Amino acid sequence: VFVVFGWPSLFPLPVLRSEDLSSILKIDCKAESDQVPMQDVNTVSLVLFLLQELQQHHLAAEEDMLNAARTKPIHGVLVALQRCLLDVPNAWISMQTADISPRGSEVIPRLVETLEKISMFLLGVLYGNQGGSCEEQETPPSFCDMGNAINWVIAQGGGLADGEGDDCVLLSEEHSLIMTCCWVSLKEIGIFLGSLVEKVFLVAPSGAATQSLLTIEDLKKIAKVFKDILLKCRHWGAVEGCCAGFTKFCAVLLNNPNPELQAIPTSMLEQGLLVLQTPRSTSVTRRAAGLPMLILCIVAAENASKARPLLAHSMKTLLDTARAPLPLHWDQTLDLPQVCAVHALQAVVRCSGLGVAVLQFAPAMTMLSLNALSSPCWAMRNAALQLFSSLCSRMLGQRPSGGDGSVRHTMSPPAFFTNYPALQAFLLGQLEGAAESLGSPGEGRLHLHPSLHSVLALLAKLQPGVHDETGSLSTFQAPLLQLAASPVYAMREMASKALLAMTPPSEYMSTLLQLAGELPETRVPFCHNRLHGQLLQIRALLGRTLGTDGLAVDTVNVLVEKFESRLWLITSTPKCPLIGSAYLCVAAQLARFCTRSFLDQLHTSLMMELHGPRNRLQVGLAVFSQNAVRFLCDEAVRAGDPEMGEQVWRLLSVGDPDVQLALVRWAGDGQSWKDTDLQPVLDKALRDNLKALLERGSVEYRRAYLEAFVAVVTTGADSPDPQAALPPGPTQWICTELLLDLLESRSGGPELLSQLLCAVGLLLSDSPADSLTERWCGLLETHRTPETSDSLRLGCAKALRLGGAPLVRRALAGRAPCPALCARLINTGLYLLQDEDQQVRTEAARFGSMVTFTKDGQPCFEMQANQVLLSLLDLLLEEFWDRPDSLEALLSHLPPPDLDAVLRDTQDTQSLSLYEQDEPNVFAEPAVMSQVLLPYLLRLADRARTSACVREQLSRWATDSTAQIMTSFHRCQELLTAGCVEVQHRPHFHGVLAGLFTRAALLLRFLESVEDPRLPCPAPFLRSQLQDTHRLLSRYGILTPVELTSLLLTPVKLPLENLQIW
Repeated sequence: VFVVFGWPSLFPLPVLRSEDLSSILKIDCKAESDQVPMQDVNTVSLVLFLLQELQQHHLAAEEDMLNAARTKPIHGVLVALQRCLLDVPNAWISMQTADISPRGSEVIPRLVETLEKISMFLLGVLYGNQGGSCEEQETPPSFCDMGNAINWVIAQGGGLADGEGDDCVLLSEEHSLIMTCCWVSLKEIGIFLGSLVEKVFLVAPSGAATQSLLTIEDLKKIAKVFKDILLKCRHWGAVEGCCAGFTKFCAVLLNNPNPELQAIPTSMLEQGLLVLQTPRSTSVTRRAAGLPMLILCIVAAENASKARPLLAHSMKTLLDTARAPLPLHWDQTLDLPQVCAVHALQAVVRCSGLGVAVLQFAPAMTMLSLNALSSPCWAMRNAALQLFSSLCSRMLGQRPSGGDGSVRHTMSPPAFFTNYPALQAFLLGQLEGAAESLGSPGEGRLHLHPSLHSVLALLAKLQPGVHDETGSLSTFQAPLLQLAASPVYAMREMASKALLAMTPPSEYMSTLLQLAGELPETRVPFCHNRLHGQLLQIRALLGRTLGTDGLAVDTVNVLVEKFESRLWLITSTPKCPLIGSAYLCVAAQLARFCTRSFLDQLHTSLMMELHGPRNRLQVGLAVFSQNAVRFLCDEAVRAGDPEMGEQVWRLLSVGDPDVQLALVRWAGDGQSWKDTDLQPVLDKALRDNLKALLERGSVEYRRAYLEAFVAVVTTGADSPDPQAALPPGPTQWICTELLLDLLESRSGGPELLSQLLCAVGLLLSDSPADSLTERWCGLLETHRTPETSDSLRLGCAKALRLGGAPLVRRALAGRAPCPALCARLINTGLYLLQDEDQQVRTEAARFGSMVTFTKDGQPCFEMQANQVLLSLLDLLLEEFWDRPDSLEALLSHLPPPDLDAVLRDTQDTQSLSLYEQDEPNVFAEPAVMSQVLLPYLLRLADRARTSACVREQLSRWATDSTAQIMTSFHRCQELLTAGCVEVQHRPHFHGVLAGLFTRAALLLRFLESVEDPRLPCPAPFLRSQLQDTHRLLSRYGILTPVELTSLLLTPVKLPLENLQIW
């Protein structure tokens, strides 16, 4: 059978027998000569056949678009044609050889003409033209027009009256089907044409490409198709796919020595720039930037080793257009040429292929974007902000993914201004203008500068700590220090980061002393904004200074003395919470240098503030509380004083809600208390207040509290002994009941439920309450399913490690109060080891490693997830094989043996989706899991000879399942005997078949191992059914596991009197 590579679910080619395929291959073929290879004849014939199929699909779509989208989508044939023409060796030579096919040279022109007609038809469908033409249109239709056009197609295909269903605001399945069929087909056309032109020019002799398969007219038709798709389709998927092919098309023509070919993309570029400069009556760049992408593809296709005249011309035109003043009367609902130019510039900047070439225009684009932020047009400001963001990434480089947001990987200020010297004076002018508008040092007038934050953000992204040998950065420090008085909070914060980047390390301490000296010593009138900004700048510089080597102790002492003399900023009443918060951040940085008396006064003042009455509506009070709590707790850890920590943690029961939330967040985030004298204090406080938390408290507070509770109670992350400080008592059971009630209510979101599962597991890990543990196990089984959220499944895995591992370990040691639940916990671990989230599998692997090595008394180390899965199966059969839940646990991982469901899915030809629906868990492999479980199930069946318990369990299962197993085997034999082999291409067929054979193998081994005339099926009859089905499957190339084949070939020999008649 000849295999056509394509999208089987989208292009359902029938499975052809050899004689059917031979009859097709005889079309238009002259294979009488023995000198012509049969492979070349087959290639040309198949291409002609697929081209004919493509034309028929086009005709079907013109007749009824809705029905064609369901039954004959176009893009499947396009993919098949693309594979045959581009991937088959010598396909082009075959089509050019007259001895093989006299019509082979006509394939490419016919194909180009057909693709042109299809593209115009699909665009016409989106325009709503009944004739399927959009030649007269120059702009893409609006989303409303496209929706109305598709509704008209649905009405025509479904026989509905016009206007029916207009009140529905949701898109129907038919609407999605037609839209997907259109944009996927347009995308494939763009990809196909680009690769086609590239292949033709690659295999053709030099200068002969336009004389054999593709002519100048054909290339112009292809160029028109690209232009129409990019300018007349709004769907980004179609535009993006078309760009890949269009770039190949332009690269081939621009690198060809023929001037006539080079003129095709050049002419398209001029047309695109002309369209961009012309005012329109609709928006073409919002949502789908087809016009900028057309320009980008052409300039990106230029030869990188030579001059780029098209890039230079395009950038000059775009910059001139973007700088043009706005008209006096402009409509904000339409795209202005200036806005289109800025969007096009952004597309060019973001192109990775133009990364180095575009940097010569970076200063001009940076100035343009910063100036455009002051435009009265919102669309212009929005486009300028996007361009500026792309420019920052291009000029400074991308930060490593998953990084901490630091700037150590970016460019230093001297290097930046060396590469872009024009920006130094421009950025400095922006800063000086903003600083002058603030007025006198104590005034701080509010005067908005739209570009100021962007300028500060750019400077803040530069790498700090670089020496300034030329002294050119000193001019930036004065305006940055003045911007500390900005009335806008974000400006003050960003100015502190920019000051750090623009200050050389040699001037860190002098700048710090200057800022500290300017802090008011007494309660004289002062500017709050300026004081807050200065504290932010001190904090930024200290964070860098204290981490450097060779720090002068005398200079630090002078700085600390000045800072301690401003303690009134915390003790004064009334106080500004933002200033107090900034002061505490600086105090935390200097704490190891401060005097004991200063720290005691600060501690006393903060405790009085946190205990006193508070106005929660005051701006910045919650941030002040958080910083105060963090300072007090960190100081207790640093001093090693548990009494100080106990005083602070008493606020958990009597403090303000903001204070309580700050306490539990500190315990859950930093964990600097680990292995310190403060840990028992946290443990006791959290346990004593757990009941009060569950009876009242917000969702956010409960989530943070339980996270801290789990972190504190669990003394070790890898091998916890969580109940060392939790003796069982009535309060613990009450808390467990309340936690379980909250879990069963399923309120609060997945994050809270995850923490609840972990907390219950910790409380139950040493609990004799079987009923509570059984409820918890049931909740784990409920939330382990793939349909739940990732965070909740991760919570299940962590809870299993924290609470389930101790229960299983005690069961293995003979001390478990509820050994019957261990099989269910192990089964939950087996499910989580097959989860698609790697974090979930890692946590489940930790659980399996803990219980596996505890059994042998060996030191525990973490194993790989697949190895843990096998170890848990061994543990289940060695230690819990006689439990009723063990057999059920193993069988629950097998797919249901329902072949009729697969058959119904196969016969469903009215599907309204072009794509297969993803499984909830794409990582799990039911067929592989069935093969893994088969030897374990056979081992369990062997125990039926000596264990009455196992024999009774398997007897009940055999009585209930034999009928369904035999019915499925009969159905499978009917399908294969009737030649219905299409069923094997369905995604669920092999999984269902593997589960069916695994169940049948278990049943056969059990029937051959016991003598029970009450069983509904004799072993010889079942063996014959298995062997017949196995032979049919082998005939169609479907293999079975080795264990099953061995079982069928080597039957268990039983006495003759044990055989029963069916």
